[in-house]
Amino acid sequence: MLPIAETRWAVLSAIDALLDHIANGRHRETLACFTGDPDCALLGPEEGEAAIGPQALRAFFADLYARDDRILFALPDRRISAAGPVAWFSGEGTYRLSTGGEARPYRLTGVLERRDGRWLWQLFSGSEPARQE
Repeated sequence: MLPIAETRWAVLSAIDALLDHIANGRHRETLACFTGDPDCALLGPEEGEAAIGPQALRAFFADLYARDDRILFALPDRRISAAGPVAWFSGEGTYRLSTGGEARPYRLTGVLERRDGRWLWQLFSGSEPARQE
Protein backbone atom coordinates (compact mmCIF):
# COMPACT_ATOMS: atom_id res chain seq x y z
CA MET A 1 0.00 0.00 0.00
CA LEU A 2 1.41 3.33 -0.98
CA PRO A 3 1.58 5.74 1.95
CA ILE A 4 0.07 9.19 1.98
CA ALA A 5 2.57 12.00 1.41
CA GLU A 6 2.87 12.88 5.12
CA THR A 7 3.67 9.28 6.08
CA ARG A 8 6.13 8.92 3.22
CA TRP A 9 7.96 12.09 4.29
CA ALA A 10 8.07 10.97 7.95
CA VAL A 11 9.41 7.50 7.08
CA LEU A 12 12.03 8.96 4.71
CA SER A 13 13.07 11.33 7.51
CA ALA A 14 13.45 8.40 9.92
CA ILE A 15 15.58 6.53 7.38
CA ASP A 16 17.75 9.58 6.74
CA ALA A 17 18.13 10.26 10.46
CA LEU A 18 19.47 6.78 11.20
CA LEU A 19 21.89 6.87 8.26
CA ASP A 20 23.10 10.31 9.39
CA HIS A 21 23.65 9.07 12.95
CA ILE A 22 25.63 6.11 11.59
CA ALA A 23 27.72 8.40 9.36
CA ASN A 24 28.54 10.60 12.35
CA GLY A 25 29.02 7.88 14.97
CA ARG A 26 26.24 9.07 17.29
CA HIS A 27 25.73 6.04 19.52
CA ARG A 28 22.87 7.18 21.75
CA GLU A 29 20.95 8.75 18.86
CA THR A 30 21.43 5.64 16.72
CA LEU A 31 19.94 3.39 19.40
CA ALA A 32 17.02 5.79 19.89
CA CYS A 33 16.04 5.16 16.25
CA PHE A 34 15.13 1.53 17.07
CA THR A 35 11.97 0.32 18.85
CA GLY A 36 13.90 -1.25 21.71
CA ASP A 37 11.79 -4.40 21.48
CA PRO A 38 13.52 -7.69 22.32
CA ASP A 39 13.29 -8.71 18.65
CA CYS A 40 14.33 -5.44 16.98
CA ALA A 41 17.19 -6.32 14.69
CA LEU A 42 20.02 -5.25 12.44
CA LEU A 43 21.20 -7.75 9.86
CA GLY A 44 24.27 -6.59 7.98
CA PRO A 45 25.84 -8.05 4.86
CA GLU A 46 28.89 -9.60 6.49
CA GLU A 47 29.29 -12.64 8.70
CA GLY A 48 28.84 -11.66 12.33
CA GLU A 49 26.81 -8.56 11.48
CA ALA A 50 23.62 -9.60 13.23
CA ALA A 51 22.29 -7.84 16.30
CA ILE A 52 18.96 -8.89 17.79
CA GLY A 53 17.57 -6.89 20.70
CA PRO A 54 18.68 -3.70 22.45
CA GLN A 55 21.77 -5.12 24.16
CA ALA A 56 23.09 -6.65 20.95
CA LEU A 57 22.42 -3.40 19.05
CA ARG A 58 24.22 -1.42 21.74
CA ALA A 59 27.26 -3.70 21.48
CA PHE A 60 27.20 -3.74 17.66
CA PHE A 61 27.18 0.04 17.35
CA ALA A 62 29.74 0.50 20.16
CA ASP A 63 32.10 -1.74 18.19
CA LEU A 64 31.31 0.02 14.91
CA TYR A 65 31.87 3.48 16.38
CA ALA A 66 35.14 2.47 18.05
CA ARG A 67 36.67 2.23 14.56
CA ASP A 68 38.42 5.14 12.85
CA ASP A 69 36.14 5.17 9.83
CA ARG A 70 32.42 5.76 9.41
CA ILE A 71 30.00 4.29 6.91
CA LEU A 72 28.46 6.79 4.52
CA PHE A 73 25.32 5.66 2.70
CA ALA A 74 23.69 7.14 -0.40
CA LEU A 75 20.29 5.62 -1.16
CA PRO A 76 18.67 7.69 -3.91
CA ASP A 77 16.31 4.90 -5.02
CA ARG A 78 13.81 4.18 -2.22
CA ARG A 79 10.38 2.58 -2.23
CA ILE A 80 8.06 2.89 0.76
CA SER A 81 4.80 1.20 1.63
CA ALA A 82 2.71 1.52 4.78
CA ALA A 83 -0.36 0.15 6.47
CA GLY A 84 -1.47 1.81 9.69
CA PRO A 85 1.45 2.15 12.10
CA VAL A 86 3.81 -0.08 10.10
CA ALA A 87 5.96 0.90 7.12
CA TRP A 88 8.43 -1.09 5.08
CA PHE A 89 10.86 0.03 2.45
CA SER A 90 13.64 -1.02 0.14
CA GLY A 91 16.41 1.13 -1.18
CA GLU A 92 19.33 0.81 -3.53
CA GLY A 93 22.41 2.92 -3.69
CA THR A 94 25.96 2.82 -2.40
CA TYR A 95 28.07 2.99 0.71
CA ARG A 96 31.66 3.99 1.24
CA LEU A 97 33.99 4.43 4.17
CA SER A 98 34.80 7.90 5.40
CA THR A 99 38.52 7.09 5.30
CA GLY A 100 38.39 6.63 1.53
CA GLY A 101 37.83 4.00 -1.06
CA GLU A 102 35.35 3.57 -3.82
CA ALA A 103 31.60 3.54 -3.36
CA ARG A 104 30.18 0.03 -3.39
CA PRO A 105 26.64 -1.07 -4.23
CA TYR A 106 24.29 -1.47 -1.27
CA ARG A 107 20.70 -2.56 -0.75
CA LEU A 108 18.78 -1.73 2.36
CA THR A 109 15.40 -2.98 3.48
CA GLY A 110 13.66 -2.13 6.68
CA VAL A 111 10.52 -2.22 8.74
CA LEU A 112 9.55 0.76 10.86
CA GLU A 113 6.73 1.18 13.36
CA ARG A 114 5.05 4.41 14.41
CA ARG A 115 5.08 4.83 18.19
CA ASP A 116 4.30 7.97 20.14
CA GLY A 117 4.41 10.01 16.94
CA ARG A 118 7.84 8.71 15.81
CA TRP A 119 8.77 6.15 13.17
CA LEU A 120 11.17 3.67 14.79
CA TRP A 121 13.18 0.87 13.22
CA GLN A 122 12.16 -2.70 13.99
CA LEU A 123 14.33 -4.28 11.28
CA PHE A 124 17.38 -3.00 9.37
CA SER A 125 18.63 -5.46 6.75
CA GLY A 126 21.48 -4.53 4.46
CA SER A 127 23.18 -6.41 1.67
CA GLU A 128 25.91 -5.87 -0.88
CA PRO A 129 24.81 -7.17 -4.28
CA ALA A 130 27.45 -9.16 -6.11
CA ARG A 131 28.94 -7.37 -9.07
CA GLN A 132 28.32 -8.96 -12.43
CA GLU A 133 31.45 -9.94 -14.31
